[in-house]
Amino acid sequence: MKTLMPVIKWPGSKRPIATQLHALWPSSRTPESTYFEPFIGSGAMLPGRPCVRAVAGDVIGPLIDLWNAIVDRPDDVADHYTSIWDKRQATGHTVFYDVRDRFNEHYDPLDLMVLSRMCVNGLIRFNKSGEFNNSLHHTRPGIKPETLRSLLHAWARALGNVDFLESDFEDTLAPAKKGDFVFLDPPYLGTRGRYKPIAFDFDRLWRVVEELNEKGVFWIMTLDGKAGSREYNSNAVPESLFANKFLINTGNSPFTRLMNTSIDSVREAVYLNFDPPGQRMLGLPENRPQPEQSV
Repeated sequence: MKTLMPVIKWPGSKRPIATQLHALWPSSRTPESTYFEPFIGSGAMLPGRPCVRAVAGDVIGPLIDLWNAIVDRPDDVADHYTSIWDKRQATGHTVFYDVRDRFNEHYDPLDLMVLSRMCVNGLIRFNKSGEFNNSLHHTRPGIKPETLRSLLHAWARALGNVDFLESDFEDTLAPAKKGDFVFLDPPYLGTRGRYKPIAFDFDRLWRVVEELNEKGVFWIMTLDGKAGSREYNSNAVPESLFANKFLINTGNSPFTRLMNTSIDSVREAVYLNFDPPGQRMLGLPENRPQPEQSV
């Protein structure tokens, strides 16, 4: 399955496990099948999507604007980043904070690209007022402009037939029909309000997921799991909604690294409403999920 280096740095990227997740999709797709991803973030799953046509959404407007800019005008994105990168090398760290202040006033998506590539650990964080509030990563200059330009063009080529929408997850998924595919990567239950100054409504998500089941839509969802010795809401998803669940190793937590509390390995819970191909080969449960099983 196709993967690309991340172009937008975003917390919780699924790039380390994208190939494993793509291998789970059933083969019963048709030319009419559409792939939906309502919490797009870094878009790591998009290059290897199971369908040609895709719909990607998010409620963060500048993020969607940035994705559309990458598709429609990658050189403009690259030129803007290059100008800031060069200025930072010449004049120092205050350039980052000028960009941050400007973004918090105008929400220019090209400034969001700069911030995501230069902030500490690439963590996108907003305060209660909706302002970007992460700091400059002083020991890293950011991706080199020529590398980013090449990457932007690679992503632009990979994102043909993808519609990016600034929309709520329920609105994004409303057109999904029987035989379509949905990847759900909602905010962690333990990080409510980290990216938007509102709490996420999981009860409404469960209602939407139930509707997907009733329509005959295939879906995979990643949500919480374990980080170090901490376990996050392992029984949060109603058992009536999914057919299989397992834990998958995703690397180390950027949040505990950022807070200098520890370096915690993360095992994320993966839920499916179908039986994936080659379950025995993958070591997945045959029927009802086993919470402690890992791959």
